[in-house]
Amino acid sequence: MDSSQTSLTWFRQPTALSVRWRGTLIISIPVICLLALILAIAGLRSQTRERRVEAQQSRQTIIEANRLMKGLLNAETSVRGYLITRREEFLEPYLQAKELLPKSLNSLSVQVQANSLQHQQLREISTLAQEQIKLLEEILQASKATPSTQVTSSSLIEQLQKSQLLMDDLRGKIEEFFEKEERAGRDHEAQVIYWQELTNALQWFALAVGLVGLVAALYLFNKLDRELAQQASNLRESNLYMQAVFDNVVDGILILNEQGYIQFANAASVQIFGYQPDELKNMHLQILFAQPLTNDSGQTMNFIVGKNQDKLKRQQETIGNHKEGKTFPMEFAISKMQLDNEPHSSKTLPHKESWVTIETNSSMKTEQSLFIAIVRDISDRKQSQETLLKQAQLLDLANDTIMVRDLNDKITYWNQGAQRLYGWTAEEAVGNSARALLKTELPLASKAIRHVLFQDGYWNGELVHSRRDGTRVPVASGWTLQRDEKGQPIAYLEINQDITQRKQAEAALRRSEKLYRTLAQNFPNGAVFLFDHDLRYNIAQGSGLAQLNLESNALTGKTISEAWPPETAQSLEPIYSAALTGKATVTEIQFADRIYCVHVLPVTNEYQEVFCGMSMTQDITQSKRNEVALQSRAQELAQMTKALEETTTILEKKNSELDQFAYIVSHDLKAPLRAIANLSQWIEEDLQDHLTEETRHQMDLLRGRVQRMEALINGLLQYSRAGRLQSELELVDVEELLKLVIDSLAPVPTFTIDVMPGMPKFITERLPLTQVFANLISNGIKHNHRSDGKIVILVTETIDFYEFSIADNGPGIAAEFHEKIFVMFQTLEPRDQVENTGVGLAIVKKIIEDKGGKISLESQRSQGATFRFTWPKQSIEQAA
Repeated sequence: MDSSQTSLTWFRQPTALSVRWRGTLIISIPVICLLALILAIAGLRSQTRERRVEAQQSRQTIIEANRLMKGLLNAETSVRGYLITRREEFLEPYLQAKELLPKSLNSLSVQVQANSLQHQQLREISTLAQEQIKLLEEILQASKATPSTQVTSSSLIEQLQKSQLLMDDLRGKIEEFFEKEERAGRDHEAQVIYWQELTNALQWFALAVGLVGLVAALYLFNKLDRELAQQASNLRESNLYMQAVFDNVVDGILILNEQGYIQFANAASVQIFGYQPDELKNMHLQILFAQPLTNDSGQTMNFIVGKNQDKLKRQQETIGNHKEGKTFPMEFAISKMQLDNEPHSSKTLPHKESWVTIETNSSMKTEQSLFIAIVRDISDRKQSQETLLKQAQLLDLANDTIMVRDLNDKITYWNQGAQRLYGWTAEEAVGNSARALLKTELPLASKAIRHVLFQDGYWNGELVHSRRDGTRVPVASGWTLQRDEKGQPIAYLEINQDITQRKQAEAALRRSEKLYRTLAQNFPNGAVFLFDHDLRYNIAQGSGLAQLNLESNALTGKTISEAWPPETAQSLEPIYSAALTGKATVTEIQFADRIYCVHVLPVTNEYQEVFCGMSMTQDITQSKRNEVALQSRAQELAQMTKALEETTTILEKKNSELDQFAYIVSHDLKAPLRAIANLSQWIEEDLQDHLTEETRHQMDLLRGRVQRMEALINGLLQYSRAGRLQSELELVDVEELLKLVIDSLAPVPTFTIDVMPGMPKFITERLPLTQVFANLISNGIKHNHRSDGKIVILVTETIDFYEFSIADNGPGIAAEFHEKIFVMFQTLEPRDQVENTGVGLAIVKKIIEDKGGKISLESQRSQGATFRFTWPKQSIEQAA
């Protein structure tokens, strides 16, 4: 066929982009920048419009929320006005709010649906608003069921208070909603200004970028022209370098066409196959294989490349065929390359001894595929592998783990001992990286071990490997470097021995020794000794040796008769001997001015044989002294207890006498008072026709003073008994107790007493708690002169106490009188205006403090008063 010669210029590195595309890219730079800036400006203007819409939406949301708030306030006000006047026209705002509420809520929901936080808060506002409307409706229904002339019921008042609290909560929620929406509106306005300024800045930036892009395009065109000139020069040099590479590479290089015919062969190919260059040119590749790959030579390349070219660049082994007829193992790899679709001129290789050419069609206009085959004679490598395999077979039956690794750490041999220890078969292990497969832990850096191995030829140490099941195993490892006949390293021989049991024994021994050493050295106030069958100390340590001015080294190696005085050795000898026969003994020994507790016990091995004895000695002198002192203290405590019992008996007798005295005094004082009251009554009856109004007033004052005196005596008697009289513990329902107290006080109908829910039930003394509540509630009723008097009773719970509060809306108490009111016989109002003994609050304070609680007052003049007192959850008797 017509052909012409061409050089190897197609071996050069192809340019990433052609001149045409690079020129197009240079021109497109300013154009792309301009388009990008136009798109950016359009995007910024779109953002500005969106922020304006969001700001307008925020303003509309605030207006709608204001309308909702105004409607709810008008609804509540109209209901309250209706309750006061019972006029239907007051309900018009309520009806309007009830009708417009769903529309306002739906409108707000649509406006804030994009903001999840605001939408969540709106749901809470919607729930509260609906509850408020529902509560107002219930209040209206309850008020319509009550006659207009009747006083508002306590339940209706409670509903109004609940409505007020709900409205306050709703107002707070809406105000918080306002604040967030106003902040959002301000943010949107700020963003509108920001995007407008950014758009203006970007327009100026676009102008600058356009000018810079123009300058850059001119610069890049100039640079491209210089690069083309440089590439032409480099191309000529690369042809020379490529020819030198082909001629000097050690592997054979064959260039094949798509049918498998050789187009080019380097000098190494001539040496491998024995054919001359002219003989190799246009020779089919299959002739160089000892065994035909296929029956049809036209299918050879398809067989080598594989289906879908899956064998390209893969190392493949076969048998090569030398010109002289001998065969040899050969390794080859095929790669594919594409020729340029431009026609090439016929050129020869730029070498003075060019001996082969590549023929291409000078009129070729389409792409043509060529293949590069790199071949290598692997006879030496195969022979080395066979030698290693034979050597490895001799070691396969060894009990130790033996493996052979190449210089890349790939396992080439794996004996049965390795399979038994690690769990992988030879088929599974060979070809894998030993370090990756066994997860090897090295005692030194890998480079340090390799340095020793290459310097000395061997290395010994301990490694940690992983078995197939993941367990770790320590091994004693020996590495030997294997070299070829030229002295070059080719592989590692590694022999490993499982040392798990040895490591466990060493670890156990270290732990045992460390434990014993720690115990002996830190044995408190004493010492620990180990002695053999000759009663000779092997170890003697402990902090107690220093107290006797002894050292561990001075006792070690001595028998007990050499270490101690005769009387001490005589006491120790029988118990030491008993320990060596397996008997443990605990005894006390006097040594100098100290007393020691000696615990002697046998020490056995794994066969339960006694091989030595252990003696633990502790100084108990101070313990003995403390024991004697404790006995003395116990006797003193018994005497004090007896004296206390006698004192308690006397105190109980005195208290009984005091009670009897108080009763007698109160009885003896009350008798003359009653006589005075009766005499005044009789005198008034006898002189009824002769008494003036002034005289009758004086007689009334006289009987009032008598009643006051009797009340003072009763109060004094109650105060003397408060805290001393014990009542039985029982389960007290405070809510029921308060109902009974309020019923007994019988307040006027216009006076309201509200007991808040949550009153506890607990075990305590009913009578003192009843007395406290009765005095405090009575005090709040007595001193409250308002027509709408009210008392509210609350409770809060702490860890150990219940805190009750009794709050009234009376005249209040100035701060300077907060302490005075708890003093006996102290009153803040004249007794002629309000009949009061001044004893009640003193009794209350005494009772509460006796039970372990506290009472306090919170009040200001004209602002009501709140008494708070704590009452223990568990009485003193329960705690005892």
